[in-house]
Amino acid sequence: MLVEEPTSDSSRRRFLGSVTRGILGAISSILAVLGGGAALSSTGRQQEAWLAASALSDLPDNEPTPVTLSVMKVDGFREVLQRRTIFLVKTGASEVIALDATCTHLGCLVAWDTQAQAFKCPCHGGVYDKSGAVTDGPPPEPLVTIATKVDGQRVLVQA
Repeated sequence: MLVEEPTSDSSRRRFLGSVTRGILGAISSILAVLGGGAALSSTGRQQEAWLAASALSDLPDNEPTPVTLSVMKVDGFREVLQRRTIFLVKTGASEVIALDATCTHLGCLVAWDTQAQAFKCPCHGGVYDKSGAVTDGPPPEPLVTIATKVDGQRVLVQA
């Protein structure tokens, strides 16, 4: 019977196996830390932001009033100033609803038609009522409602 003695080849294989496992472990640890940090940073920074949109006294009763807001958004590594048009409708003494002016069909901006008492989209003939519900045309959904609150005489909308 021949008994094999450990050679330098088998010890070299064990050494290379250990080094490979160590490198893979280090890479896995780095990826876990980066992935965990990204997950925590994306959920940790979202806070409710309220923007002043109008004074309550400036809004006529039950008449949509267009307001253009400037919102600062983070786009990757830079901050971008975005303009957003909304309509504010005063429905009570201190109750206001806000509707996004973006048509839900293809993203055109709707306009309020005082004669027809409806929001109309100039692109493809979409029509919405005062509450933002679709009454005619191709839009698949009503206008998006934005959260509002009244703070004293200021109307605030959620950014």
